[in-house]
Amino acid sequence: MFPFVTHLTNPRSFDYLGSGSSFDQSSGNPRLGMDMTRRVTSNQNHNDASSSMTIKTDDVGPWSYLNHDVLLLVMMQLGVIDFLAFSGACKSWRSVALSNWKTFMASKPPMLMLIPPIGNNDRQCWLVDSEGKEFRTIIPHSAGWGCVGLTSGYLILLRRITYDFWLVNPITRHELHFPPAPCVSDYVSKITSVLFFSPSISKLVFVILAGNQIWFSIENEGAWNFVSSTFDFTFKDLHVFNERIYSVSNRGHFCELTLEPEPKLTLLETKNLLDKDLSFHELVSWGENIYVRENLKVYKLDFGEVEWVPFQYTEDEHDFAFFISHLSHGAAATPDSWGSHTERYAVYEGGGNGRFLIAVQCGTRKELNGKMK
Repeated sequence: MFPFVTHLTNPRSFDYLGSGSSFDQSSGNPRLGMDMTRRVTSNQNHNDASSSMTIKTDDVGPWSYLNHDVLLLVMMQLGVIDFLAFSGACKSWRSVALSNWKTFMASKPPMLMLIPPIGNNDRQCWLVDSEGKEFRTIIPHSAGWGCVGLTSGYLILLRRITYDFWLVNPITRHELHFPPAPCVSDYVSKITSVLFFSPSISKLVFVILAGNQIWFSIENEGAWNFVSSTFDFTFKDLHVFNERIYSVSNRGHFCELTLEPEPKLTLLETKNLLDKDLSFHELVSWGENIYVRENLKVYKLDFGEVEWVPFQYTEDEHDFAFFISHLSHGAAATPDSWGSHTERYAVYEGGGNGRFLIAVQCGTRKELNGKMK
């Protein structure tokens, strides 16, 4: 079973739409599972005891007349799974949730998601929020699709025969479809990608990095566009930071990707590069800073000096940690927000050089099947 973390939305961009939401392009509002009934389980005291409840979205009662300011105070204290139940209780509560979803999502840490490898059956998905609440679902018609990544709360599924992409939010079931990519000539176990909302065209743009080629596809246009580059280094990751798309090479070459008027990569000159022996780089952002991670080593981009410096905790940065997971989809968040519900993370204290919470892979498919019953 593959564990990885999905971060929640960044209020400054749509890089992370949130694992509990999907973006409604016509209205600019998220859809929060208004037509769904789900089973939610709450773990208690770290044992097998649990309680379940079935949430129906058409329940209306006197609680719907509570003052919106009071509802907002209550909502902000909820975990993500309870927030989904809150948003489906009635029209009044749903209105509060829709009006404040970005603020709520931005205040929450990443969720843990578990999903089995490719198989002949529909994919099962299990999510855990920072309060230990579990959300379990099955993605219909997903047999034969391989999970190759995660972006903006969407699973990135790739069909092995045709190499077309299917992005699906496991909670809301919102889907995005993209045609076969020219750069995917064989089954790819890992594809770096970002889902980016372009204000200039008011559409979502899916950008992928595979085989050292960068391509992008605009939703509903059914075509891929190549980003040409004259650089001879190997790109390793894509990341959206402060409403801009960046890429990093195996040596720490830092480039900005622009899609208009013509797609291109612009190299941002830095005073130094990274160790050539470092084989993998992942970009992670927190607040106003961006970092590159290689295993348990982290470097921070000093924008003032325009150079990569080994990460050291400062007064402004000591309260967060790096969440590391399968498919190399990491995030940064405040570890204390997970409380004591970190049994699925291996915690590595790097002194002043970073704290790492590593998602622990479950041993057998039997464990997942047991959880899904």
